[in-house]
Amino acid sequence: MKKVLSLIACLSFFYAMETAAQVNTVEFGKNRVQYQKFSWKYYQTDNFNTYFSQDGLGLGKYVAQVAELELNSIEEFVEYGSQRRINIVVYNNYDEMQQSNIGLGIDWQNTGGVTKLVNNKMIVYYDGNHANLRNQIRQGIARNLVENLLFGDDLGEFAANQALLDLPKWLTDGYIAYAAENWNTTLDDDLRGTMLAGDYNNFYQFAFEKPLLAGHSFWKYIADKYGKNKVTYFLYLARIYRNLNNASNKIAKKKFKVILRDFMTDVQQQYFKDIKGRRNTPRGQLSVSEDIGKKDYIHFNANPQPRSFTYALVEFKQGRYQVVLMENFVDKKCC
Repeated sequence: MKKVLSLIACLSFFYAMETAAQVNTVEFGKNRVQYQKFSWKYYQTDNFNTYFSQDGLGLGKYVAQVAELELNSIEEFVEYGSQRRINIVVYNNYDEMQQSNIGLGIDWQNTGGVTKLVNNKMIVYYDGNHANLRNQIRQGIARNLVENLLFGDDLGEFAANQALLDLPKWLTDGYIAYAAENWNTTLDDDLRGTMLAGDYNNFYQFAFEKPLLAGHSFWKYIADKYGKNKVTYFLYLARIYRNLNNASNKIAKKKFKVILRDFMTDVQQQYFKDIKGRRNTPRGQLSVSEDIGKKDYIHFNANPQPRSFTYALVEFKQGRYQVVLMENFVDKKCC
């Protein structure tokens, strides 16, 4: 019997070792394979250390210059200044960035695959579009400042404060996106399509499916309805009170869930109202005839503005083309 128990104990011991080894193997397997060796150098400015690899000096200097130019405006919006130099790791292209192990497996430091941060670092890459690179830089700076403001700049302090300050990820990511990028037609089209489709019964479903769009549009809604100065103040109150209901009651005299419900109603009605105001006359529905001589006349189909019955045409006369604006079918203006 003792031999049987000893055998079971040994098997359990080796099974435990095998299990631990499997876990360690899985963790180790997360490391990415680097197909090239990176030789890092850095370029230092007043507020940034910009690290670049081979053939990346020009790109590194450009990133540092853009970061210095954008820092002040983001600090003013967030109302918090950088406490130490921010480290920017610059990759020459997306493929090089995919080989990076920096920040691997730390989900809260991901911004949808655009900019990643680890403590006081951020990663950007050049895809041939300077506007995209600038947006990566702004998002990285904004995230660094906001997370240091909310959770502290030390990794241990970050974990402790994050446990106490339980803010939704869509809320903080949306604030960072709002601080980094102005509302534009692309975002507005995405939000319009989402709201008019009627796929979501409440804001939480919307935020679960499209967290970045939901967060960005939420802060725009707060700015439009309660004032742009209330955006950062709202986040400040949420940090101080450690409670979103207390912050929303201070800003809007409503509970947080009521603001989210109002968002879904107000934004949808706004887009429905916009569509209702667009009364497009079908092209070619109105015929216009005009005499230009004793025997000749012109006949064409016009598409005038429905409110003013104004239309434009191109006229060829005496060998010269000119644009003619017709107002109320009577007033003629040549451009």
